[in-house]
Amino acid sequence: MKKITLFFVLFFSIAGSAHARIYVPIDQPSDKKLPIAITNLVGLDGGAGKFEKDIPEVIQKDLENSAYFQFIPPGAFLEDGESRAITLETIPFDLWSAIEAQGLIKGGISRKGDKLTVELRLFDPFLKQLLVGKKYVGSVKDYRSIAHRFADEVMLAMTGAKGPFNSKITYTAITGGGRKAIYVMDYDGENNYRITDTKTISLGSKFSPDGSRIAFTSYKSGTPEIHMANLGGGEMKQLTHNKQTNLTPAFSPDGGTIIFSSSVAGDPDIWIMNLAGKMIKQITHTMGVDISPVYSPDGSRVLFSSERAGRLHVFTMNPDGSDNTRLTFVGQFNDTPTWSPDGQKLTFCGRDSGAFDIFTMNVDGSLIQRLTAGEGNNEHPSWSPDSRYITFSSTRSGGPVIYMMRFDGANPVRLSQGNGLLPWWGPNLK
Repeated sequence: MKKITLFFVLFFSIAGSAHARIYVPIDQPSDKKLPIAITNLVGLDGGAGKFEKDIPEVIQKDLENSAYFQFIPPGAFLEDGESRAITLETIPFDLWSAIEAQGLIKGGISRKGDKLTVELRLFDPFLKQLLVGKKYVGSVKDYRSIAHRFADEVMLAMTGAKGPFNSKITYTAITGGGRKAIYVMDYDGENNYRITDTKTISLGSKFSPDGSRIAFTSYKSGTPEIHMANLGGGEMKQLTHNKQTNLTPAFSPDGGTIIFSSSVAGDPDIWIMNLAGKMIKQITHTMGVDISPVYSPDGSRVLFSSERAGRLHVFTMNPDGSDNTRLTFVGQFNDTPTWSPDGQKLTFCGRDSGAFDIFTMNVDGSLIQRLTAGEGNNEHPSWSPDSRYITFSSTRSGGPVIYMMRFDGANPVRLSQGNGLLPWWGPNLK
């Protein structure tokens, strides 16, 4: 992973205050969006050229992807387009409240060499109040990260919780000739780069809890073995060497072990190993396939799919394999279950009428809700770090590509520029 050197200074924020107003309730229907306006940044000390427009565009795209905001078009602005007013004392708020903007984003920017200094502010035009202000200093190549970070702050100020915009998604891409490779991209599909070579099959990558590593399956040695890659650089490390089928690795919440499915003892069962590849424990011992294990956020339970009931269904158990509980009882093929980071919900893909679709349910298996329907196959769901969005692969536009949608299925947005499957959403970057 590319190292980002980025500094920021807090001017003022009421978002974390006990008296902070919630402008957009988290469970608000997606058709009720908050009107907000954003202007190009004012050039300070000579300005910063295209970044005066590029940074606001990224912020706007982030907030549009969130499904909570609608942006007032610049043609409706009443304030002079050449205005340099960016402070509480100078902005003509009456001109913004007149067009019913309930949020206003303004700022200034300067550039010296390859360094940007960006001041960004969110205002409430009706209350004539500064909600949050930040100053960021970073390299020009990090301008998108600056924008994502401020969009996260806008989400915090308006909804009470930070957004997922400064995060990454790892996924599998089809490279041709039956081969697949592992990629990593920003949450919005930008800054996409390849981790593994394109001469073999690598698939099913997942981030470590701190986002510094990924674990995945690769056929590089001839059989499907678990590998790990450090995103900060260095060689790929092969962890298993048993020449059996090893699939669906996932890190423990503390990042110290990896749980995965292996056929080393016959049928595919769930195993745990350390980061050196030492097999620590086999935790399932049933006939049929056990696959796709993931830990609950607190590490107290393991979610997985199993054929022990006949068809593939979702189960949960203790990390030692005890107290198995079946969660799904309908559908023909329920797989790739994941736990929301806040521990409140589960999502999985299932097939009950020909195509695969994405579902959510409570952690006890109750209140199953279908989020997709009638648009190709929708598979491999994974939660955003704020538990408000789900990324998934879909064939709705032809071949499989990566999408995101809100937790209730609203506002599906395509993320990957090329094909993609098996996405996994990583943590927010610090």
